[in-house]
Amino acid sequence: MKKLIIPVQFIAIVVALVFNSYAEQPQEKITNSLGMELILIQPGTFMMGSPEDEPGRYTGEILHKVNLTNPFYMQTTEVTQAQWKVVMGKNPSSHKRCGDTCPVEQVSWEDAQRFIQKLNQKEGTDKYRLPTEAEWEYACRAGSTTAFPNGGITKLQCERDDNLDAIGWYCGNSQNLIKPVAGKKPNAWGLYDMIGNVQEWCQDWFGGYPDDEVVNPQGPKKGSYRVMRGGVWYSPARDVRCASRFGSPPHYRFQHIGFRLGMTP
Repeated sequence: MKKLIIPVQFIAIVVALVFNSYAEQPQEKITNSLGMELILIQPGTFMMGSPEDEPGRYTGEILHKVNLTNPFYMQTTEVTQAQWKVVMGKNPSSHKRCGDTCPVEQVSWEDAQRFIQKLNQKEGTDKYRLPTEAEWEYACRAGSTTAFPNGGITKLQCERDDNLDAIGWYCGNSQNLIKPVAGKKPNAWGLYDMIGNVQEWCQDWFGGYPDDEVVNPQGPKKGSYRVMRGGVWYSPARDVRCASRFGSPPHYRFQHIGFRLGMTP
């Protein structure tokens, strides 16, 4: 019987096609008793930060390899005013007139922790939490390596950037108004408003990035500021890039800061 020889190049192509189809396939979703939808994000490796030639880059965005070895769930939208009210009773938002489907804001990192504690009690679990900063950027990028999840950045300020306009609210298209969640296209993994609308608290203390490869990073062990990601409806384009990062004291409340839930499977 004649032995079948398969070229190495062909094997490489097949492996690449299988990997890409896996990365792009629809992810498992769950919905809790509040109607919050969370999507399962599979483990993976990505480059966190930004390359030195990315327009709008800030110097602290040191490009480094991150390995996430555990799957996790990410809420498909930011926590809404309606969802907050069900758990906490009162709505702290500055933009109540925007309505129940708008993101809750004017909540501190500490407020978000109290919400999570009560939600866990309500749902009979201990698995809801804030995402780590690395999980947040990995989920935001959804397999991309560009400034935005759907492509590169062409404008740094409030001029209309076509890629950003399709996927997020910023100073170039928001009319200086906060918007209901899921008003723009999701990224490739089905997550809405990862960039723009309101900034989102992450679990980590804010600190400098490492130079070397890391596994499941949790951020510094202590600090004065907690990480905020995603930019705001009135931000310039450069500040809503996937790699853009900011920090704030955990007890501070602002009209532009909200959060979305992470969850351990």
